[in-house]
Amino acid sequence: MAEAAGRYDIPPPGAVAWLDVSAENPDTWSGRLRTGPLGMQISPLRHARAPYFFKGARLRGTRCIWSASTLSGAELYRGPRTAIPSPFDGGVHILARLDSGGSVFEPVGTSSGILRVYEAADEIGEQFVANTHLYTLNIPLAVIGIEAGAIREMRDRAYDLTPFQIQLLRAAVGLLLVGSDELSTASSLVGVDRYLAALAALLLRTAVHRPFPDLAQVEQVRMRTDAIIYEQAADPNLTPATIAAQLNISLRQLYRAFNGTESPAARIRRRRLERAAEILAARSGPGHVERVALACGFASAEYFSRAFRREFGLSPRAYRSAHRDSAR
Repeated sequence: MAEAAGRYDIPPPGAVAWLDVSAENPDTWSGRLRTGPLGMQISPLRHARAPYFFKGARLRGTRCIWSASTLSGAELYRGPRTAIPSPFDGGVHILARLDSGGSVFEPVGTSSGILRVYEAADEIGEQFVANTHLYTLNIPLAVIGIEAGAIREMRDRAYDLTPFQIQLLRAAVGLLLVGSDELSTASSLVGVDRYLAALAALLLRTAVHRPFPDLAQVEQVRMRTDAIIYEQAADPNLTPATIAAQLNISLRQLYRAFNGTESPAARIRRRRLERAAEILAARSGPGHVERVALACGFASAEYFSRAFRREFGLSPRAYRSAHRDSAR
């Protein structure tokens, strides 16, 4: 695996760009943010128990970009965009994550995961506490063959990855391992674009939820999930995957139970933010924002501050000041 110079650069057409950033790799790790897939910034989760690393590669055709990575103890974030700087930042952005062992190039054991669809200007924020396989696709809307309205309806939802979709993603990883020696002609690059566009279209067209056979079972899963979140939200390792394990169901089944409602991940984040607001409004709460973040299950103070501002319209410090001033 070739070693990058520390930045996940967009490769030239037909080339593969590699990235190996970890706390144990002094050649590529200096504590600064790194540019990752879909223009997201890579940074370590503070106080994470799992090791921090991000290792992967991405391939660019003429207009389409495909990436596969293995990461742990990391946060990926991309702020909302008011203007798209280049054609390669436009189009449909697909992000899929699998909770799986081993490398994305040599997966170990069974896995389950979710898929999300973003527009080029959307804000993206993802945290990866434990070993995760991440796949991304950046595809111009015009080549997918699906109406823009249908794709926009898929935004702001998490779709369970089916075994078929998982195999699609893993099969495409082979493109990164073979290399780019055979991708030197214009016709071969057109072929790469067509393959990646077809991959994106098939992932989107098969992102269909099957309903639970028993509505009572759905309600039971929701109630038990909410109870777990209420009791364990302060644990930074609480994720939809750990909740599914406690309920003895698959991650796919868990997300299916919440189809059409707020997702389990969003419920965890909301409960943590609600608890943080309670602490900040209390006179006896911790003084430092970082301590509040840790007490509420956030592994990163920066991620907590951004999420809190989006939820309440104020920074944690401003929220605390406003409530303490009103109490006088």
